[in-house]
Amino acid sequence: MSTFTLRAGVVVACALAVGSRAAAAQSPGQQAAYVALIYTPVAGLPPLPPVTDTTGRGGVSLLGRLGHTSRDGGALTLTSYGVGVEVPHGRMKFGATLAYLSASCGFDWQGSDQCAGDIMLGGNVRTLITDRPLNASEPRRKGAPPGNDGRLVVGFEGSLGYSPRQGETAMGGAVSLPTGIALQSGTLRIMPFITPGIGYGRLGNVQMEEDQAPTSYGAITFMVGGGLAMQFGSSGIGANVGFQRVLKGYGGATQLGIGMTWQGLTAAR
Repeated sequence: MSTFTLRAGVVVACALAVGSRAAAAQSPGQQAAYVALIYTPVAGLPPLPPVTDTTGRGGVSLLGRLGHTSRDGGALTLTSYGVGVEVPHGRMKFGATLAYLSASCGFDWQGSDQCAGDIMLGGNVRTLITDRPLNASEPRRKGAPPGNDGRLVVGFEGSLGYSPRQGETAMGGAVSLPTGIALQSGTLRIMPFITPGIGYGRLGNVQMEEDQAPTSYGAITFMVGGGLAMQFGSSGIGANVGFQRVLKGYGGATQLGIGMTWQGLTAAR
């Protein structure tokens, strides 16, 4: 792994540890950041696994994702449905997402500003930082089949999101380092992965206190996601299950989700 990748991973890990302790004393800006991120595709949909191919030969990719979050024993339930497309350009993949978030609220949450759904728009860019064999002392022979050799895959993702959110205007952005272990079994690739990241969320036209005029709040916060991804041979079809959490001191919830991908015509690889 490169020195840059190692240092970046250490910085993100330390930031997550510090952020989770500091989040207990939560400001209006941090609360707004949490809401803005989960009401945009940045954290409102389950994370994507790291990129494993940057040759551009896979063509356009289609993605579908579904996320589900439940708080206070089901008193507030958020479900997000998203479809997206990714286009390779050089070593990068540029994506766009259209999604909708629906909210189901119990008695305790009736009238809350979080009990509202709306459309979500997002854009992202992904690339591969490093792809290294776990057992570097025994390189695979030229022309040999992939076998079960594991590989460490570290990627980079930057994302932006927006939702009108019933007039409150949620905006979010994040950078993350999705990191996984790619395992090959015949034509099936399996990759457990984890995605630490740093995000910024901002809500406009919100009223945190009854005697206060509506205003805008925003803050930087920390995020962590992960999951298990599978790719089925040269069909280009993949599936993943995962989780996403925006770290906050209290009242937060972990999102669980699933996703499907189609990576175009991969048989020519």
